[in-house]
Amino acid sequence: MIAFEHALLLLLLVASLSVAGRWLPWPQLITFLLGGIGIAFLPGFPRFELDPGFFFLCFLPPLLFSDGWLMPLRELAKAKRPILLLAVGLVIFTTLAVGFVAHCLIPGLPMAMAFALGAIISPTDAVAVSAVTERLRVPARLSTILSGESLMNDATGLVGFKFALAAVAAGTFSLSHMAVEFSLLSVGGFAVGLAVGYGIGRLRDLLRRLRATESLVETTLSLLTPYAAYLLAEELRVSGILGVVAAGLYSGWRDPVRMDAETRQNAFGVWSLVIFWLNGIAFVLLGLQCPLLFAAVSHQFTTPELIGLTSAVAGTAIISRIVWVIPASYIPFIFPSVRRREVKPLFSRVFVVGWAGMRGTVTLAAAMSIPLTMGDGSAFPGRDIVIFLAFGVIVTTLVLQGTTLEALIRRLGIHGDESRPREERLARMTAVEAGLAALRRIERSASTPDENAAVGLAIAEYEQRLAVLTAEGETQKRARRRRTAGHRYHVAALDAERRALDDLWRSGAIIDEVYRPLQQLLDHEESMLRGLMPQQDPGSSPA
Repeated sequence: MIAFEHALLLLLLVASLSVAGRWLPWPQLITFLLGGIGIAFLPGFPRFELDPGFFFLCFLPPLLFSDGWLMPLRELAKAKRPILLLAVGLVIFTTLAVGFVAHCLIPGLPMAMAFALGAIISPTDAVAVSAVTERLRVPARLSTILSGESLMNDATGLVGFKFALAAVAAGTFSLSHMAVEFSLLSVGGFAVGLAVGYGIGRLRDLLRRLRATESLVETTLSLLTPYAAYLLAEELRVSGILGVVAAGLYSGWRDPVRMDAETRQNAFGVWSLVIFWLNGIAFVLLGLQCPLLFAAVSHQFTTPELIGLTSAVAGTAIISRIVWVIPASYIPFIFPSVRRREVKPLFSRVFVVGWAGMRGTVTLAAAMSIPLTMGDGSAFPGRDIVIFLAFGVIVTTLVLQGTTLEALIRRLGIHGDESRPREERLARMTAVEAGLAALRRIERSASTPDENAAVGLAIAEYEQRLAVLTAEGETQKRARRRRTAGHRYHVAALDAERRALDDLWRSGAIIDEVYRPLQQLLDHEESMLRGLMPQQDPGSSPA
């Protein structure tokens, strides 16, 4: 197990590697992984023994829940056909292809364990993909398909992995029995997850009505939700993975309209930190396990054999994805009903989907969760080589695809579509108009000159914001430039205010109880100003 001081050391490594990774031309997860590998070879660095069950429980529920929470349900529903083809069809295809290749190449590896390897490496990593797509602002549908696939194939791949492990332990494998049990476990797990998400949501509503809660308590309950869904589903012997996904999807639909502003800010901040920690620690741990994994399999395979096996399995996973994605994107359009509902995708976007197959934390957590021993106390067959190959696939896909995906997207000329800026402008205009209408109602009921003056200042600010949003052409560009400059000057003034407060606090002229609330007020005002600044158009250069 990892001691407390080791956990602190891991967090320090994550923070240090994150800083270094800002200057490196690839997703941050690669930096964590390579940093862990390099540090593992330092003499005297502590070695970590990972408990399989604890590693799975600690890392997977919050990661899957956060993916579900952030998933846009409207876009997910629109893209359900391609997502299901990837999340179910591609997972099965990859599991079978990798399983047969591994079984043929690795002497003595049971077929069920080979399929377990295929199921382990079938889920893609949402963090690695979104690190590229969010920065480049790719079309919304492409981003939704990749994110939705990552969420759903986590569930299907991990459920398939659990069945494969059960088959290894039982020594038998029945496809028909697995299909029936898979359906029951999936439906049951999804139902339990929805029930947990609904129940905890109602509890939070009740506590809020009774004024018995605060933002930190609500944030704590949201952190406990994925573990509650997973543990309850496992206790009822249904799929805990799908339970977490369902709870995340329900909470992502519910929370944005039920949380107050303070709770939303706290929840986003806490969850961002937790996910950063978990992803970082997982990949640093993966790198640190490199010498141990190599030592565990080196007595059975030579180094050239290990390189060959890793290349074969990783190549099978990469090629299987491309082979599946291209026909699966176009064959459905032979049906008139599909042609009426959807537009045939451009080949450039289809190829990006085929290449965006990086593996990450879910593959790592699943591999590390393979039990050490069977029920009779004997070693679990093929555990070491399966973990090593899963490690190899993660490294290969992250380094090969993770470092080239951004260049590929740029090379193919894929840009964000026009719907996102249009919807953002509609949302801003509607919100500002509603706020302006509320202020004008207050103005009519103002009873003193001071109240009239205060409302007048607020109305002037809202009218200026609305003028920027409703302006067209060159007028809109000039208005945006003026407003951006005004925000920049306001931020500069806030910086000066903050430095003045800092000087007063350091000199002892004001106490903490005066200093910290004022500091938080300035931080909130700056955050609001930065959020109102118009975003730069893709491809344009800063002024």
